[in-house]
Amino acid sequence: MKKIAGLTGFLLTTLWLLTFLNVPASADVAPGDVIDKTNWEKAEGLLPASVLDWVKKGDFVLQIGKLSYNTEDYFPDFQEKAFKTDVGKYGLDADNGIIDVKTGKLPKHVSALPFSKIDPDDPKLCEKVMYNSHYMTYQRGSTRLPAQTIAVNRSGLERESDSYWYQLTMDGNPKAVQLPNPKGIEKKAIAVVRKPYDVAGTAVMLWRFMSPTQEDTSFGYIPAIRRVRRMSPANRSDAFMGSDMSMDDANGYDGKITAFTWKLLRKQDGIIAYLSADPVLLVKNEAGEWHTTPAIRAIPLGFQVKGWQGAPWAPTNLVWVKRPVYVFEMTPKDPYYNYGPQELWVDVATYAVMYKVINDKARNYWKTFYTSSMCVASEDKAMKFWALAGQYVIDDRTHHSTIVEDASPRNIWNYWVMLDPYDFTLGGFQKFCK
Repeated sequence: MKKIAGLTGFLLTTLWLLTFLNVPASADVAPGDVIDKTNWEKAEGLLPASVLDWVKKGDFVLQIGKLSYNTEDYFPDFQEKAFKTDVGKYGLDADNGIIDVKTGKLPKHVSALPFSKIDPDDPKLCEKVMYNSHYMTYQRGSTRLPAQTIAVNRSGLERESDSYWYQLTMDGNPKAVQLPNPKGIEKKAIAVVRKPYDVAGTAVMLWRFMSPTQEDTSFGYIPAIRRVRRMSPANRSDAFMGSDMSMDDANGYDGKITAFTWKLLRKQDGIIAYLSADPVLLVKNEAGEWHTTPAIRAIPLGFQVKGWQGAPWAPTNLVWVKRPVYVFEMTPKDPYYNYGPQELWVDVATYAVMYKVINDKARNYWKTFYTSSMCVASEDKAMKFWALAGQYVIDDRTHHSTIVEDASPRNIWNYWVMLDPYDFTLGGFQKFCK
């Protein structure tokens, strides 16, 4: 009996070892890995299904790296103080608008991120994370940002246009709090196309209100009709300037939080894109503005690299890092919105939207938007914050892509800019419309 028992134990142990050895290792990546169509399984579960499919097909190659710094160290000083003093200061009302917990009313100003600490079991975690995502863009003051919009098809470059984004930040930092703001405006922004000639002068102006029930006010100018026209909020989901992107796609999602219903799907590790493994240098000019320099790292696209075997629209040298992310589902309340449910992957630490998987109204997959990030700082770290680095969208139905080249050697991005509030009125807007 002892021999039988011993033999049985040996067989069971052997069977267990064979079973264990034949179980494929769980997907994971490490710095130094190059993930391509030969080993795409290593990234399975760490990417949206659409992005993993790009890797499987050979369109994308991901160079896995590691940041040389902690993103948690790149909040501005006023935010680091708010992390300690503002915990529990703000909440959300029945309309999912921000309220001062003490008064139960909409605050006149929010001088940092509205939610310094978010309970992982909070039933409104999605909405609070997304408010923080919006307010992260206010932590760098008012901005003047040049960019190129690059359209690419399977054959290569199709078209390129130059534009500027001017944002007058009215909330979310100490300087904004000093601005007169009787209408409770969160931000004002103007996007204006500079070239090519046939679309030069096309411009859009936005007013975003803090009130959860007050819709954005938008105006558009088309040179062909030489008139400024009030735009419907529904237009924010229309293709912008014939691109694969809508206005709401900016930064991952730049619309009203209250225009959608939100659902937390899960929290997990994800592979997301950074411009560089190192912080990007900020320099102060004579006007007191902080700006990037031409020494910033360039990100060539596939069609710009000789011998590249992937998709012509693929970025060829981004740094892809593994970080914790939230995965949300957002569903539009407006029945006329062009998109159906969308899946957002949001960085847990920086609140940056890294991926947006877009479905049509029938819930069929359509296209994927993704971003790259960077943390920027002066040499003495007196000025530091997170910032958007690049924006990309790929329409997998038309095999077409739109890339917004943001911070780059040819685009000096200016932060903490002194903008004239009059420019963001109907009268001031006219000077951008040519």
